[in-house]
Amino acid sequence: MNRQGDLVFTLDIGTRTVIGLVIENTGSIFKILASQVVEHEQRSMLDGQIHNVNEVARQVKKVKDGLEKELNLKLERVAVAAAGRALKTVNYEKVLEFENKRIITPEDVRRLEFTAVQEAQSELAAAGENAPGDYHFVGYSVVEYLLDGIFIGNLEGQRGKKLQAKIVATFLPRIVIDSLLSVINRAELEVEYLTLEPIAAANVVIPRDMYSFNLALIDIGAGTSDIALTRGGAMTGYAMVPVAGDEITEALAEHFLLDYQTGERIKRSLSEEGQKEYRVRNILSQEVIITREEALKVIRPVVQDLAAQISEAILSLNKKSPQAVICVGGGSLTPALLTELANFLEIDPARVGIKDSKDINSVSGMIKGINSAQAITPLGIALTSYQNKNKVNFVEVEVNRRTIQLFTLNKPSIADALLAAEIDLKKLRGRTGRGLTCNVNGELKVLKGTMGKPGKVFLNGKEAGLDSLLSPGDSILFMPGEDGQDATGTIADVVPELKSYTIKINGERVELKPSIYQNGKLVDLETPLIDGADIKYSRLKTIRDGIASLYEIAPEELGNQVLTFTLNGEKHYLTEGDFLILEEGEVVDLNRPLTDNLNLEIKRSSKAPFTVEKLPYKDEIFITFNGNELTIPVNIEIFSNGEKVDKSYLIKEGDEIILKPRPVSINYILKYINYKVSPVIDNLAITINGQPAGLEDTVEDGDKLEIGFH
Repeated sequence: MNRQGDLVFTLDIGTRTVIGLVIENTGSIFKILASQVVEHEQRSMLDGQIHNVNEVARQVKKVKDGLEKELNLKLERVAVAAAGRALKTVNYEKVLEFENKRIITPEDVRRLEFTAVQEAQSELAAAGENAPGDYHFVGYSVVEYLLDGIFIGNLEGQRGKKLQAKIVATFLPRIVIDSLLSVINRAELEVEYLTLEPIAAANVVIPRDMYSFNLALIDIGAGTSDIALTRGGAMTGYAMVPVAGDEITEALAEHFLLDYQTGERIKRSLSEEGQKEYRVRNILSQEVIITREEALKVIRPVVQDLAAQISEAILSLNKKSPQAVICVGGGSLTPALLTELANFLEIDPARVGIKDSKDINSVSGMIKGINSAQAITPLGIALTSYQNKNKVNFVEVEVNRRTIQLFTLNKPSIADALLAAEIDLKKLRGRTGRGLTCNVNGELKVLKGTMGKPGKVFLNGKEAGLDSLLSPGDSILFMPGEDGQDATGTIADVVPELKSYTIKINGERVELKPSIYQNGKLVDLETPLIDGADIKYSRLKTIRDGIASLYEIAPEELGNQVLTFTLNGEKHYLTEGDFLILEEGEVVDLNRPLTDNLNLEIKRSSKAPFTVEKLPYKDEIFITFNGNELTIPVNIEIFSNGEKVDKSYLIKEGDEIILKPRPVSINYILKYINYKVSPVIDNLAITINGQPAGLEDTVEDGDKLEIGFH
């Protein structure tokens, strides 16, 4: 990607739109290489003031990225202009006198003008309760030069001893400019030139040789109307009215119950004669039809008020009506506005007009996406930046061995240099470690971080304060304070001591600990705390609580409802839950208080249907026959409550189940294993566990059967 080089990148950050363009000086003309226009998605600017830095920076970044992609160019420096919100102007005269007559150099003129600006800034601060640093210089105009008491158009190259300059310097409160600079920095750009919007617009709309006329230039945007005046060969004053196109939009939106965007769309189309009506939906989702005549009637008093306020500002600054009024900006297209301005200023309506950017002969190309009236200000910023970049006063200093160039007309301080070096001044104090907060069973708990240690600043090797003034070549060493440690902790730091219990389960000793959850996850007392975590714990009060904590389930999910029956006279239990919990063979009441040394038996449930087939009985026996191990099936007779049933019988509460295995005879075993004995039956020798037996004798599980011959 190519570098920016001498190309001028300009941003016009307005209340409704962000306009960006890149121009090139071809020698005889300025050529627009590329342009981008985006509208704010939210009302992140009001009356020219940035209210949402992040959102405006996002739109600026979008414009920058679009231009970079279109031109395959890395944009690093930008020229911008501030709207005249809270604008302060100071008329000031400065004298610079030499010991002897000599040729006046460009450096002499810059020194004269810049000193005048600095002293005007101090005079402004002295008139109020603010320090000079509370105001940011945004531009100035030279009303006239005098050389040895004689009026002269240009001092450079002249020979003389006493130089005088009468200037009009413009300033804005630093808070207004800082938000603009914050946007530029967040868009990863560096301010190359900063001026005032009416100064920039006047630079292209009113040629220098027309300054002899008494003209009023009005830049009517969405949030502000900026005013500049010329007379007697100079730019003589600036003003700002905090009303503009937004008031028109708001009047339409309020009267017809429209959202802001719909009102804005109708306002813009009013300047087009072709459309007679607008079919839209109001904020109640109702379709309404608004005629052009209705809309014009609604905005008429607002237009009159806007024209009145602009006219009053012009008359207050100019002391009389100007010869002509030149309007730029999208708001200047508002129907009937020019006529109303002429009425209030009592001048011929033909002398109030809109300047078309197509009439600027020094520029070729166009800005896509905006009308010609809106193009004036961004073009003015671009051309003014190019024409004045050689007048910019840079103070070069070193911050932590890094060269920093300060763009300033007032005497810079260490604070200015640190800010330019992107050093956070807060780091000088040493940040207190961040606290750690969490919510424990609905109660906010806070662990505090440790205190930080203050840092130091050295100017040319000596400790200095942030307000110490700088000179070119100064060296600054910034030693940040030591930040305090952020708070850390474990669950044990915020959860009270919880009693544990030791009991026996299935013959083994186990420790039951209360359950503690952090953000829904089971944790223990040694688990590190998470900032902002939601921690819940419960004390172990009942047997239910203890067993639930052991198996990591919610207490309400643990049940011990059982089905009771007898099997061959012995009581048995079945459960539909996951567990069967017994104490000395009896079902445990889970709501009993939990105590140490309980002796519980816990059985897992299969959750299968409770049929006889699932009961713990044996339907086979194991014997040894002539030294070989055999498994012999046993026929079982099943009775429930005295009635014979099969293995699929579903056991019910209170059933008395009887299992009667049929005897297993030696003859049954021989038939089962297909052992032929009939031809030699009289010669058989049969023993069970070494005792003589006959074919009809029965065997038991584990018996040893031997069959031989006499």
